[in-house]
Amino acid sequence: MNSNLKNWLESLEYLPKFLRDFHDQKDIFKVIHHIYSGNSGTEEMPNWISAHMYTIDWFLWYMASRGYTLQKCKKNLEFKNMEDDLKSLEEVKHEMFSQMLDQAKKK
Repeated sequence: MNSNLKNWLESLEYLPKFLRDFHDQKDIFKVIHHIYSGNSGTEEMPNWISAHMYTIDWFLWYMASRGYTLQKCKKNLEFKNMEDDLKSLEEVKHEMFSQMLDQAKKK
């Protein structure tokens, strides 16, 4: 592998900006898991950790090393907002934490 390609891959520039930070990546995969958990067939799917590792560390790296990268679709459609998904998951986590605290106070 030539050094320019190696440096580019190591910089993570082949990923969209919102996926270059490890913690942001985790949040995206947690959201995906939360949205689809409970659907039929998901019990056979990998957990969010395995999906995260395979997708970021293997699949997208492999594709980038062959010249393919993710990009936002330019089709003139009203797409769902990922920020809304992240916010929704945070609200669910806060609600679960509040319920846990309330239960602990009752004991």
